[in-house]
Amino acid sequence: MTFQPTRLIALLLASFTLACGGDDGKSDASSESSAGETTASTGTSAGATDTGTGDTPTTGSSGGASDSASGTSTGDTPTGTGDASTTAVDPGTSSGGSTGDASTGEVTDFERFRIDNAAGLCPPDVDCDGFTELLGTRLLRVSPFGEVGDPVTEVEISAEDFTAAVQVFAAPELLALLDGPDPLCNAPSDVFETMLVEVGGSSHDADTVFCDQAPLGAARDMADMLAMKYAP
Repeated sequence: MTFQPTRLIALLLASFTLACGGDDGKSDASSESSAGETTASTGTSAGATDTGTGDTPTTGSSGGASDSASGTSTGDTPTGTGDASTTAVDPGTSSGGSTGDASTGEVTDFERFRIDNAAGLCPPDVDCDGFTELLGTRLLRVSPFGEVGDPVTEVEISAEDFTAAVQVFAAPELLALLDGPDPLCNAPSDVFETMLVEVGGSSHDADTVFCDQAPLGAARDMADMLAMKYAP
């Protein structure tokens, strides 16, 4: 069999064409595969970036925890303040009522002392009574026994004399006697003496004529001394 040159050339051209077409297909496939990988890589990279960006709220969560801790610390402050106010104690109400200064023995709620003297069967135009009275304001009032018209002398005594007098007039022993049963002693029927003490809103009084108990004698002596010194 004899090949014609023209036929041989045609076969060679066809083979060359097929060979070139096959390379182009492979190239296109490679290009598409590379492009796909690039896209996938880009998508993966973008996804990673989004994930990183999505981690940002973690900072917000940390800030919230810090705020919460700060709020707890701030909330503790009123509790401490409340405890301090609860334990506070007012000294003015804890001591209660007092009748004097324990350090000096001074009586602070003394109101009045009065001693009255009188005699019965008093003739006309003759004074047969008198009194000595000391008030808590340091005012001494004296009406002498035997002076017609019952004149009253009023004078303010010194702080020192007042303190000394109150120690006698408000002595617990004297108050106990004045609160005792009457009569305190056997008294005559025509001579009279009474003592009255007002201290701390309470009144203490009794007939004391010729009674010689020591607290009564001390009160008489103090009243006589004040009358002689300030209203002679």
